[in-house]
Amino acid sequence: MRRVLSIALLSLLLAVPAFADEAASKGPSTYGAPVTETKAVPIAKLAKKPRAYSGRTIRIEGTVKDVCQGQGCWLEVQDAKGATFIAKSLDESVLVPKDCKGQRVVVQGVLTARTAKGHDHSHEAGETPHECPAPTYVLDTRGVELTPKQ
Repeated sequence: MRRVLSIALLSLLLAVPAFADEAASKGPSTYGAPVTETKAVPIAKLAKKPRAYSGRTIRIEGTVKDVCQGQGCWLEVQDAKGATFIAKSLDESVLVPKDCKGQRVVVQGVLTARTAKGHDHSHEAGETPHECPAPTYVLDTRGVELTPKQ
């Protein structure tokens, strides 16, 4: 009996790293359409001259600095030097987890000039109170890849 228990315990201990490797190899979590753009536009460059990219499908990469606490419809993406840009699903079709702050993120979307002031979506009853940013330009989110903190 002791030998059977020892074998079972050893098998369990050997299996745990295999499951951990499998989970790690799955890669980032994806939301919305697949990210197909291969070259990222630097966030600092985009923030400085957004009009140059207006109407274009682009990719940005960085860390989630902030995220919508209502529905998960927007992200503030920050580069390594601190520059930020807002990516927002204008039609609310791409929603990300509200606890993704600090995760590595890749966002693909269409750079869009905004004319609406304040909230451009309704806040649901029972939703966590929050403020929605209203920048002049946003990256209208079409696809997101989130990689958990290591």
